[in-house]
Amino acid sequence: MELQYMGTGAAEGIPATFCTCRVCREAAGRGGREIRTRSQALLDGKILFDFPPDAYAHYLAYRFDLPAIEHVLVTHSHMDHFFPQEFELRSKGFVPTPLPLLHIYGNDKVEQALLAALPQRDEERHRLRFHRLRPFERIDAGGYAVTPLLAKHDPTEQCLFYLVEQGDRALLYAHDTGIFPAETWDYLDSAKPRLGLVSLDCTTAAFKDGNNHMGLPDVVQVRERLLKMGLAGETTVFTLNHFSHNGGLNHRELSEKAQGMGFAAAWDGFIATC
Repeated sequence: MELQYMGTGAAEGIPATFCTCRVCREAAGRGGREIRTRSQALLDGKILFDFPPDAYAHYLAYRFDLPAIEHVLVTHSHMDHFFPQEFELRSKGFVPTPLPLLHIYGNDKVEQALLAALPQRDEERHRLRFHRLRPFERIDAGGYAVTPLLAKHDPTEQCLFYLVEQGDRALLYAHDTGIFPAETWDYLDSAKPRLGLVSLDCTTAAFKDGNNHMGLPDVVQVRERLLKMGLAGETTVFTLNHFSHNGGLNHRELSEKAQGMGFAAAWDGFIATC
């Protein structure tokens, strides 16, 4: 499996649009890996995790085959993870050439956001179909076994993150979430996937959270538990993603701290494999 991180920022991005904090000033001045767009990742060139307002910018930057994508796994309805207005541009008035059917997977709030954005949605016209997910019920998405897991994030929404398996390879993509809820730990303990790649939320960076997001103290705790449960091992790749300027660390500082704790801190364009 190959996971390309196209956007690694939280809702504000880095530098945040209206912010003058040290992290944002340095990012604006240095550019490169200090710049973070809104969170999105691509698995094996086939499956997208989330569809933020920056999806078009990611398409231009990384030249993946966006028109051919058939599966989008949405974590939750927050704007920085799901911007459904973009899908109006799949209609025949904008795209004269035939498109494959796009399958969008998510919770009820994601479906409501899609309906609000496309009140006249038509499967044939827009070439998309929505699939309502239930936590812990496995589905097939393009030959990958996908299990939505409960996140600990927005208490008004059943936020999800994903376990994706293909053959003997397994990926855990855990954004946006605090330390996993008990139901998710119980499922992982019973399913016992052998995780080759674990991508963890680290929005608060230097600071502990654990309730809505995670910081470095929290991801260490999750990593240790996964190792203790035998779900991860010496060959498991642990990466961090979804960073906010409010975490107080620029990319260089964050990368150094993360490496010392057994993690790779992703940047826009970073590729992880398992």
